[in-house]
Amino acid sequence: MSSCSSPFIRVENLSVRFPGRSKDALSDVSFCIEPGSAIAIAGPSGCGKTTLLRTLAGFIPGMIHAEVDGEIRIDDQLLCVCELSQLSQTIGLVQQDPDAQVCTLRVRSEVAFGPENLCLPRQEIDARVRDALSHLGISHLAERDTTTLSGGEKQRLAVASILAMEPSVILLDEPTAHLDPAGAKTLFDLLKALQMQTACTLLIAEHRLSPLEILDPQLWILDAGRLVMRRENRTHADASTLAREMGVHRSTPSDRRFHSGGLRIEHLSFGYQGRLLSDLSLSVRRGEILGIIGPNGGGKTTLLRLIAGLEKPDDGIIARPIDMSVGMVFQHPHQQIFERTVRRDLELESPLDEADVVSILAFARLAGLSEVPPHSLSLGEQRRLTVLTAFRGDPDLLLLDEPFIGQDRDNVAWIVERIRNARDRGAVICLVTHDIPMADALCDRLLYLGNEAMLGTPSEIFNALRDSGNIAFTPQFWKGDV
Repeated sequence: MSSCSSPFIRVENLSVRFPGRSKDALSDVSFCIEPGSAIAIAGPSGCGKTTLLRTLAGFIPGMIHAEVDGEIRIDDQLLCVCELSQLSQTIGLVQQDPDAQVCTLRVRSEVAFGPENLCLPRQEIDARVRDALSHLGISHLAERDTTTLSGGEKQRLAVASILAMEPSVILLDEPTAHLDPAGAKTLFDLLKALQMQTACTLLIAEHRLSPLEILDPQLWILDAGRLVMRRENRTHADASTLAREMGVHRSTPSDRRFHSGGLRIEHLSFGYQGRLLSDLSLSVRRGEILGIIGPNGGGKTTLLRLIAGLEKPDDGIIARPIDMSVGMVFQHPHQQIFERTVRRDLELESPLDEADVVSILAFARLAGLSEVPPHSLSLGEQRRLTVLTAFRGDPDLLLLDEPFIGQDRDNVAWIVERIRNARDRGAVICLVTHDIPMADALCDRLLYLGNEAMLGTPSEIFNALRDSGNIAFTPQFWKGDV
């Protein structure tokens, strides 16, 4: 990456309100950002982190309609008079949902898209593409169809496409949400090296702060659209306390025993472009939580889709009782949001009384949003809506793909309670997660999908991973015990 000169950013009395909302998403926010700063932005789900980054990038109101008051200056120029094409060469935004960012059909084309629109020489474009793919560890995916990528692979692609533009200010909105633990570490190692080389400015919205420790960032806390706290260069322990990171105690299995009606998989094989799952056999009992972990592209989401019947195996069988009801939380919330209002989406299966709608939404911290278009919700709010719809009717089989994405501590606790209640009533639960300490605390058994599949208790799997050098997939790594 070439060297850059970061601008001075000044924000004065910034307020943002979206149509149909009674409260401001951001309210009277003011700050200055010195060139070359690294800033971690934390706070409860829906507090305004995404809105702030989108506004700084010019997406609001340039592409997303909202009422915006106040001023944003990039050096001496008002942001509101900057053309988006001009702004994109200074500020790059890695969005919360990588699906919203990928716009071409091939990985190499996606990374080249930005530099091509800058009308750079072909030799320069090719060099930027090559470097960006290499930095993110996805050179081997260069010729892949973007529609075949896993969520984590798309996340890396989204970062690569922004780095190829060589902006001097990089905004990242929950960049580790879909990354495996090793990928999260690699990303922040890269950002640290990039900042040392180019003195670029980094603003990173995150719920989990431990991977950011290498950047030694300032910590800003947003709450209800207001910037309520700023701390300079705090320790990881201090940052974790301030951001209220989740600590879930090890789960205690239910005393009830369920002897029939579980899930059985025998000699399952499946692949898109090459073999993804090969000769996989396992069973999951009723009243059991099976955690599914492993690197991006290892087949975790694909396995859930196969169990749900959304994909057909190349070989093998998936057996479950014919009357077993299924609830699924998709990896990307927008893939299971269908209606024009939150209430209508909640009522897809059957109508609800007004009192029930109010109660259910308040339960999920979505109070007052019943008539709001669900696609206008934050990622965290969309995730809680999909959890509500997946768990409605107490399904016998729950397939949960990264249900904790975009959630603060209290909302994680709410989702964990839903999962444990479902387990205690005898549901079969398959949980895909990159949150390794959570997998350790919550799951009865773990399935690791990597170069080879491993099945066992959490302690058995983590010991095997530690012995094989996959330390980033162990809870000790994320708790700072290694």
